[in-house]
Amino acid sequence: MVEASGKRIIIDTGSPVECDKLLLDLRAMGIDPRKVDIVVNTHLHIDHCGCDDAFENAVVYVHRLESPPVGNVRISGSITLFPGVEIVHTPGHTAGSVTVFVMAEKRYVICGDAIPTKANYDSHVPPFIAWDKGLAMKSMDAILASADVIVPGHDAPFEVRRKK
Repeated sequence: MVEASGKRIIIDTGSPVECDKLLLDLRAMGIDPRKVDIVVNTHLHIDHCGCDDAFENAVVYVHRLESPPVGNVRISGSITLFPGVEIVHTPGHTAGSVTVFVMAEKRYVICGDAIPTKANYDSHVPPFIAWDKGLAMKSMDAILASADVIVPGHDAPFEVRRKK
């Protein structure tokens, strides 16, 4: 969950089997799912967008190359959602994969499956499932060039180590 310019933003809603847990976690934080303003899907694999319907009042952003359903905001390229929050096209895992860059005390990068796990980062290999491995590698390198903290698609957040 990201809060920016008075708006609540969820990046990827997870798998349908995780909806109850997601909603319980949000309620434990005092967040009513009806008061989430925006959902950003990093891509449209079911394990990343399977609970979108739980956010009935949210505007859903998806890259146009993902062929989003009618009613979603179809973005092209990269956009600034709010000051300090950018949605950046990071193709490779899928043609329309996007990553959300959030500038706070550190630069947080919520990247879905552009970097699915810390093991991908540690071994510097793109996701196993990739529409285009070369583009996946370029996207991964672009993410790593500016991230302080990575929030991967299938692992815990971790800090990026900078060479000295």
